[in-house]
Amino acid sequence: MVETLEYLIQQAADHPRRSRAGLYRELLKSQTFLLCVDHPLQTEAEVRVTRSAANFSVWADRDPELGGVWVPVFPARDEVGDFVGSRGLRPPKGKDFLWMEHQPGEVFRLLRGVRHFAGLRLYLDPGTQVPVPWSLVRAVSEGRVPADGPELYPLPLTRLAIPKGVRIAFGRVALGGADGEGKLLCLPAAGHFSAEDIRKLVRLDLGRHGVVWMACRHFLQVLRYLRSESQEAGPEGEDILRSFMGFEMYGEAEALCEWLARKGNETFAWVCQAAILGKTGRIAECAEFSLKAAAKYPKERAFCIDGARALSSLGRPEEARKLLAEGLQANPDDPSLRELLKELDAPQAQ
Repeated sequence: MVETLEYLIQQAADHPRRSRAGLYRELLKSQTFLLCVDHPLQTEAEVRVTRSAANFSVWADRDPELGGVWVPVFPARDEVGDFVGSRGLRPPKGKDFLWMEHQPGEVFRLLRGVRHFAGLRLYLDPGTQVPVPWSLVRAVSEGRVPADGPELYPLPLTRLAIPKGVRIAFGRVALGGADGEGKLLCLPAAGHFSAEDIRKLVRLDLGRHGVVWMACRHFLQVLRYLRSESQEAGPEGEDILRSFMGFEMYGEAEALCEWLARKGNETFAWVCQAAILGKTGRIAECAEFSLKAAAKYPKERAFCIDGARALSSLGRPEEARKLLAEGLQANPDDPSLRELLKELDAPQAQ
């Protein structure tokens, strides 16, 4: 029911550290609505219900700090109009704002194909919004209730060097399940984070000082802070991109890939872009992108591996073998390419 979903969204917004299992269960069986931009309806009786990704012009907001886009999802039709009115939005010339109704669970699969998709925001009013990041949208798009408690990630970099003299603050954080309680680390000089951000944590081993946890969003703030303090923080953007990938923040990673490519770091950006397309299930895009990238950078084996896996998944094994063979010509001693080629040949040999 609409009232139940609205109540659970309000509770999640008011108490961001509490369990959200009930919210996700209700979300999977409730109708939802999106704000779309499309040509005006021809008749008043026409009702549009999105059933495919074709011409899926959905409204999304870009995160000004991290670059990914967040799609507002509404539990009731009236809230779509309130969203447009409260922000004073105006549609492009020749287009209208339309609410789109979706049957339970349907919308989440469609949203995963949105470019730079960071997640969705369950919207009640300007002050009541609950973010659901990509990693959890994946679960609900597959009909699963996400695991409760914060998402826990290993350190995505080789190490994080915090300079001496930087003020550090500690707190306590509930890790969920059998993990119990952990120590939360914060560098106030790097920025601040909200209680909502504690639902996504990264693990840091401080050696003799023990294991601590940081909010992933704050970890990214720290990386930027360290770079501003020292030119030894590594190539611009690469550590942040690796962190986005490690935290399953693929929409933010995709946006950063495009920026890095424009700034002259195209090879590294394209390697990550191919991986993002594969990890987010955009297999056809991954195959075509990898073929283009392998033609431009034949010595970069990642394009051959990602492309071959995507082509094989699409039922194009001969193209996959051809791509791997071309990769072996440029990298004759690469064991990964040879092993993958054997895997592709194995079913045919049987």
